Amino acid sequence: MLRVTADIFSGRPDPVSDVIDENEVRALLREVDGNRHLFLDDAPAEGGLGVRGFWIEPINDEVGNDFGPEPRLYLPVGAQARGTRAAELGERLITLMERGEPSATDEAARPLDASLRTLLIPQLAAPARLTVTDRTASAETEQRTEQGAEQETAEVTCTIELGTFNPDFWNNDSTVRLNNNCYNYASNWRTNTFAQPGRGCGSMYKSITTAEMTRASLCDGMHHRFDCFPDAEKPRYLVALVIAPGPGFVDFHWYRKQQEGFWGHKPGGTAARNTDNSGNVIYNPETANRGPYTVFCGYFYGCNSQRQRIR
Repeated sequence: MLRVTADIFSGRPDPVSDVIDENEVRALLREVDGNRHLFLDDAPAEGGLGVRGFWIEPINDEVGNDFGPEPRLYLPVGAQARGTRAAELGERLITLMERGEPSATDEAARPLDASLRTLLIPQLAAPARLTVTDRTASAETEQRTEQGAEQETAEVTCTIELGTFNPDFWNNDSTVRLNNNCYNYASNWRTNTFAQPGRGCGSMYKSITTAEMTRASLCDGMHHRFDCFPDAEKPRYLVALVIAPGPGFVDFHWYRKQQEGFWGHKPGGTAARNTDNSGNVIYNPETANRGPYTVFCGYFYGCNSQRQRIR
């Protein structure tokens, strides 16, 4: 029906899968047809090491008739992506490759399995992330107000990554929007499970308090701010946790800092955004209009293993 090849390796054969489910193939071709601007007739010559893109090609004439005049198409991802939806389409192709059959065209080609998926997914939009330094500020440049206007003075430096703001990834599909919440957004990991801190590590929070929400998040693998992660844990996101205290309306909420300098967030099953309750762009989650979420619990770092653990 449709052959998908992940263009990722340098010296060994690339993974190849044959997608044989007709419904999945037809659905993919409709999406390809609506996003032809993201595809090329050939792979860019300047592709580097790591994940570069995906080839798709029909393997029978019924599909070939709907595919179009091109014998195959190439979806560039990462630095050479032609639009923000390329990473989402790349993730879909990875899923189809997992469900597909190993191709008989190259017996040395490795099938795409869960371990390879773990390697690929974080790289699909990796060049869109900006690596920066997160430093404690001097008393002259920054002051945190926290029960007495305490100033941060510790001399600590941590390297973090900042993702490009891409709300369409969360908003354009109603199933995705409804089934992913603020914790999914903060972790930049779509589970469609309305992820809860601590559920992934087997010890979910027992109450909505700063102490208990912090414990559950650390259990999933987050760190307090300025407790640095090694490079092996990229991407390391800077996130912030707030809670709405009881009695009555009790809840938690997460924000994630973006490359553009503001903070993004996703309130429950509603759309991802970068504005607060007053409609202002969020440049400081501590001073933004957070409605009933009046308790600021602090800043944390997420990491690659943490986001894969959330459920």
